[in-house]
Amino acid sequence: MTRPHSLTVADFAALARGGGGVGAVRALVAARRSRTLLLLRFVVGADPSVRRAFEVLVEAQRTAPAEVRRVLDHPAVSAWATRTAVALSRGGVARPAELAHVAAAAALRAGLDAEVDFPPSAGFSLPSLGYVDRPVRGTVPVDRLEWTPTPEIAVGGGVVFALDRWSGVPDALLVDHRIDLARWREGITAGWELLVRRHPAVAEEFREAVAVLTPLRSAAGGMSSATQADAFGCVFLSLGPDARSVAVTLAHELQHTKLVALMDLFPLLRPDPGQRFYAPWRDDPRPLGGLLHGTYAHLGVAGFWRRERDHDEGGHVEFARWRTAALEATATMLGSGRLTAVGRDFVTGMAEVLAGWADEPVPAAALERARALADEHRRLATAR
Repeated sequence: MTRPHSLTVADFAALARGGGGVGAVRALVAARRSRTLLLLRFVVGADPSVRRAFEVLVEAQRTAPAEVRRVLDHPAVSAWATRTAVALSRGGVARPAELAHVAAAAALRAGLDAEVDFPPSAGFSLPSLGYVDRPVRGTVPVDRLEWTPTPEIAVGGGVVFALDRWSGVPDALLVDHRIDLARWREGITAGWELLVRRHPAVAEEFREAVAVLTPLRSAAGGMSSATQADAFGCVFLSLGPDARSVAVTLAHELQHTKLVALMDLFPLLRPDPGQRFYAPWRDDPRPLGGLLHGTYAHLGVAGFWRRERDHDEGGHVEFARWRTAALEATATMLGSGRLTAVGRDFVTGMAEVLAGWADEPVPAAALERARALADEHRRLATAR
């Protein structure tokens, strides 16, 4: 019998208040890994033809469990396992034979002498390792595979992020396949160093939760960033113009990452009847799940600017705007009647933090500017 994953009351409360700490984040990562393993087991049960690849994966885990965890925690594995399990359960188009790519990566990391049956392919990703860019088909010893390593960004203190353009990225995300690696290393390192200096708790949580950065093309209005629920451990982003823009983007996407895993463990919302709600950071009305994600992210953004405002003249405006916006959104959610009991506890924790921040003094000019920006956003969104 497997034991269900859980969180302590203290860790849950800390997450609700926007943080959580390293211990809580590690618990979320472990829970997501368990979800991935259960999905892999489902795929093997639904299609016994991939059992050989699964046996290689099991043997690799017995040989070098820490190395295999690096493969299982790669967002490509979580995304593929989810997509494949859903397709198999609904009679859709599935590619279960691609479990071979996961097994091969695990065997290589474990130093295992193994053969894997590969589906016909002109090239494929080896999760956490790199990319095979030549045709492979049939039974092949893994040590004969030729692959190009994934570029990495070492940001100091032993922290390394893979800059991975892995396959299976949702079409809606415009991945940048022509990146300037030197520029990305400089930009990400500068943003990371700012996080470490002035937002160390955020940096500690981020290094536990995220291992992969996937480059996006910049949007017309500035930076783009996203977190995909099934691609846990990856932040999609374009490169901002300075260290602060990169740092606040990482802080923002960390919140989405934590909430994705938390919602694996606890039902925070009741079923969606199709309602939509105003979100002070979006042009379009959002379902309650989207509003919850946006609010939690902007709790993190407000906290970032609360710590950063003494270093940036515009920080007071950003802090004032997003603390108020997020607090208003918590009131919307609490009044919706659509939160579960544990969801109400979570949103109440967010609201308590934001209400305390709302009492903190902000220069009058900054407060007025924040109100003007919020009023203009609401006016335009309502008109649309």
